[in-house]
Amino acid sequence: MKRLAAILMVVFLSACGTGVTSGEQDQPQPDEHPSFIGYIAKVEDNQILVTENKVDEEEANHEDIDQFGEKAGQAIYFSLTEIDESTINQLDVGDHIEVLHGAVAESYPGQSSAKKVNHIE
Repeated sequence: MKRLAAILMVVFLSACGTGVTSGEQDQPQPDEHPSFIGYIAKVEDNQILVTENKVDEEEANHEDIDQFGEKAGQAIYFSLTEIDESTINQLDVGDHIEVLHGAVAESYPGQSSAKKVNHIE
């Protein structure tokens, strides 16, 4: 009986610590950036508003933030200071894009800095 308890203890202890800790698997690696896929709702002075759901430009000029949020879903303003001019010139309202970005300020819409922008066909 003591032998069985010892074997079970060894198996239990060897199983501890072999998994990924909570949240660790979702964290980007140090050289990677999180991404956001959505639609360009606004193109402004060196920034774009990207929304989870496609909204037209008129809806993007939201006065009622709750109503806008229901329609747009998640939304983030991305600064384009780190994006080259030729890429910026190719961005239009309605484009489906993926944005690799830095940390997102927890406001609505969120705010972040774009590191790379890719068009999605």
